[in-house]
Amino acid sequence: MAANKKFEILPDDSGVRIRVRGKTVRDLFRNALLGVTSYMSPDVAAYAKNDRCEHEEIAIDTVDINSLLVDFLSRVVARSDMRNAVFTGITFKKFGENFLSGQLTGVATDRFENEIRAISYSDVDIRKNPKTGLYEAMLTLEI
Repeated sequence: MAANKKFEILPDDSGVRIRVRGKTVRDLFRNALLGVTSYMSPDVAAYAKNDRCEHEEIAIDTVDINSLLVDFLSRVVARSDMRNAVFTGITFKKFGENFLSGQLTGVATDRFENEIRAISYSDVDIRKNPKTGLYEAMLTLEI
């Protein structure tokens, strides 16, 4: 496993886990978004050529950085379902330990390959790996 991978989707007995990395906490959030989106729609690269662009404002306030990551991704999954869109990027306007706001960017889609019921709060612990210097987190998707 290369330490510079943005994310890895790992099968798990209870669902699916995604190991996410980033140079900064913001990068970790962006890469987590890509990981979740890649699970929902494995052909996410094909969507980059789609001309049906979608934009969605997002704002979240919560108790800590770990809850912020889960709440952010949960909101993206819900909005993807509501809008029939694959969100592949975010431009942050504000970002802190327990809040964020920004604009999601994505494209319309006709279907998702995999559905996500929820993203678990358990085991989410954003940490900086002293060996790689990257921020890391493990996400558990309930499918």
